[in-house]
Amino acid sequence: MLLTNRDFFIALHSIKSYRKLLPVLKFYDWKLVLYLNCIKDSYKDKIYKLSLKYDYIDIINNIKYVNPDELTPGKIVYSKEGWPKHIEGKFEPCGVVWTREFQNFTSDYWVTVDADFEILSPNFIIDAFEKLENDENLILFASDYNENVLFAENYYLMKRYHTWFCIYKKIAQKCKTSLFAFSEITDGTTYMYDECSKFQWDLREQFGYNMMASEKKASFIHYGAFSKNVTLDTQKKVNLYRIITLLAYFGLQYSTISIINRFIRKINKYIRKFFQVIHNKKYKKQLIERESWGKNSKLDE
Repeated sequence: MLLTNRDFFIALHSIKSYRKLLPVLKFYDWKLVLYLNCIKDSYKDKIYKLSLKYDYIDIINNIKYVNPDELTPGKIVYSKEGWPKHIEGKFEPCGVVWTREFQNFTSDYWVTVDADFEILSPNFIIDAFEKLENDENLILFASDYNENVLFAENYYLMKRYHTWFCIYKKIAQKCKTSLFAFSEITDGTTYMYDECSKFQWDLREQFGYNMMASEKKASFIHYGAFSKNVTLDTQKKVNLYRIITLLAYFGLQYSTISIINRFIRKINKYIRKFFQVIHNKKYKKQLIERESWGKNSKLDE
């Protein structure tokens, strides 16, 4: 999970949502790796505290890779193939990080995860691993994808299995294509490959692998491009945005009901203590009765 200052507040919800995977992935050795992408110290402190609470969290601090002062919006960085990418803010572009980290992973699976992707139900994860493990030629499973899209005359956005939650098998490392965005012009038509799209294209066309996207769309929500966010700048604003967005997408299914349930769980211990006092006073006689024997009851008559 690439974590920037801009998506920090929504990421707190996303990070906690991975608790739902603990019971269904109990036979897997997995970690949610938080890549601290030039985030401020106060946010880092909160993330480190969160990692003490949830042992499924690992942390990478990118300070060893980059000087934040050199990340100037508008500056261009290049892939090894020479593909350009404009820096959008004081954080590393995702294509840079993914290209570097992808070839380093040693686990059986590697997953790109957005900071604004929240798991509502683990159903789609169960389905993903069942399909990946039962099909040797299935190299990738994503939450979503788009077919080729004609944006304008002679301008196509090419098919992509989206990066906000995309599982790759380790064997995908045999493809050395960068995970940068890429565009080419052929016979006057522009073909635009978004981040990871050209890499996925080569996995299909050069190596012959299959790919699949989830059909369980009610199991997750992608809030969308929070790394571009500049106005939802407090936790309260983001919390309200999240509630309204969940209501807009799912009605009561995953929003108000879950919020009420969380509230009830928080106050439940006080409710229990209150009614324990009432119970012990009101039913003192009955408690004494249960500790004795040989008494007559009208219910027996």
